[in-house]
Amino acid sequence: MAQSSRPGSVPAAEPKTKPQNPDELRARTVSSMVSAALLAVIGTLIFAWALRTPEYPWLFAVGAAPWAVGLWLFGRAFWKYTHN
Repeated sequence: MAQSSRPGSVPAAEPKTKPQNPDELRARTVSSMVSAALLAVIGTLIFAWALRTPEYPWLFAVGAAPWAVGLWLFGRAFWKYTHN
């Protein structure tokens, strides 16, 4: 069954991203990956602190947050670098 569009509807716009030159793309990728590594270091320090103070179990969740953001940032940078 074909979908009909409403008379006043506008088709979805394509995302307009300008192509980056290889040097700029590499610099942005490295910058994102360094930021991800720093977030991993911060998460590790929070994990270490949580191991020393077992009366605060919520610190493990706080330490996992920078790790999760760092993994997402690293993955996104890697994906953009390899698929551009």
